[in-house]
Amino acid sequence: MSQVRIAINYAIMIERLRSEGVENSQLINKLKEENYEFLNQFGKGMPDWEALVNLFKQSEDDFQRILNEGYHIKFLTKGSLMTLLRLKYGIEVEKDYDDKGTAIEGIILSKEAVETVKNTLAPNWKLTTYIDEKEGLSKVRIELLKSSELTSI
Repeated sequence: MSQVRIAINYAIMIERLRSEGVENSQLINKLKEENYEFLNQFGKGMPDWEALVNLFKQSEDDFQRILNEGYHIKFLTKGSLMTLLRLKYGIEVEKDYDDKGTAIEGIILSKEAVETVKNTLAPNWKLTTYIDEKEGLSKVRIELLKSSELTSI
């Protein structure tokens, strides 16, 4: 079964909650209750939690799959990608990896995390791994595809 496709704003909301220690079962219960007081603790001025509640209401089964099996992002900007990496893996630009304009590189992730990111990325991004010759470590590069490359997807 393929992963549920979602907009980046939903992924960021889910990963923000997870990064604060909210468990999947707790999130499901709070969404069922439409408990905005609970959700607003994690908002920091954003996001619109009603949108996440509505996504949950559209299909509880799909939402369970999003939490348990992962998701595929429909479209992704570099800024949103970097936010997602920070929330999901605790890694930051210039500290844990380099911003190269149309790509970010030097990311160190487990093999499992590499597969998760690869499966999550929107079709306008490509993930590759390489060996850093200086450090002898396997690292990740995530690159924005050129428009000519997108037509072949």
